[in-house]
Amino acid sequence: MSDPDGHGARGRRVVGVRELKTRLGRYLREVRRGRVIVVTDRGEPVAELRPVSMPASGKDAALERLVTLGIVTRRSAKRMTRFRPIRHRGASLSDAVVADREDRF
Repeated sequence: MSDPDGHGARGRRVVGVRELKTRLGRYLREVRRGRVIVVTDRGEPVAELRPVSMPASGKDAALERLVTLGIVTRRSAKRMTRFRPIRHRGASLSDAVVADREDRF
């Protein structure tokens, strides 16, 4: 039903009742991020924990499905720093590549 990491079919997380009780906060955070948690009792599925409201259609629904499947993750709260190009002296990289290729042909 699941792999050793507790991930079952279609990116669902499978956990036992005891594990759920021990780490309930962790699993609720996963549910908030869109993951479906399947709860088992002695190896038998007995319940599913899923977000209360998921978008029904459009881009948001497609993104939610990808998050649920574990294909993509939501961005972190920390923003990325703005990209700044590296400045250097001398020939450009593209000129060096062209010159290198001319030697071979």
